[in-house]
Amino acid sequence: MTHDQLEAAVPIYAAGALERVERRALEAHLLSGCSSCHATLKEYQSVAVTLPFGLTITPPPRGLKGKILSSPVSPPVTESESQSPSQPSLQPGEWMNHLFPPSSPPATSFGWALGTVIVVVLIILVFFGWNSSTHMAEDREKLAQLQSQAEETSAQLAALQQQLSERAELLAQTREELQRRMAELAEARDQLFQREVELEEIKDQLPQPRIRPTPMP
Repeated sequence: MTHDQLEAAVPIYAAGALERVERRALEAHLLSGCSSCHATLKEYQSVAVTLPFGLTITPPPRGLKGKILSSPVSPPVTESESQSPSQPSLQPGEWMNHLFPPSSPPATSFGWALGTVIVVVLIILVFFGWNSSTHMAEDREKLAQLQSQAEETSAQLAALQQQLSERAELLAQTREELQRRMAELAEARDQLFQREVELEEIKDQLPQPRIRPTPMP
């Protein structure tokens, strides 16, 4: 069947009046993934659902019940006879459930589920414990490294403080030596000034030399 023929058979399929061969061909075509036929089937199914509500309810005749009760009982119809080739075995829209029957949820016992949950919780706890222990070991190593670095820094700081104290003592000694030298220099300057004064006094006490006049030529 061509695509146009299959698309034309969609309304009949939605009404449940399509022959078995054509119905199987249309279902195979729908399973192939034809979007236009799927959309058409959806529209006609929505219309087919509302068809019974448009019918006028007519009460049966009064003598129908008596005729049915007085009629001879027919033998039961077998399953092979009930499914004639002209009557579709599936209702409209049930072909997907027939081809792909819904799977029932697996029956699981409460104990098995509880055991699974407990095992998962234990695995999570073990993982978190291992992770925390690993992080704690790493933190301890980092703390030990920081402590060693702090000790080295404190040792360097102590050495610098000792050097500074030695430099301060040396500077104090140099300052004292400079002050002593300045005091000695001031004392020597005073002594030199006194010697100059004494020398001037001695010069004043010495007699002045006589200057002889030079004869004229």
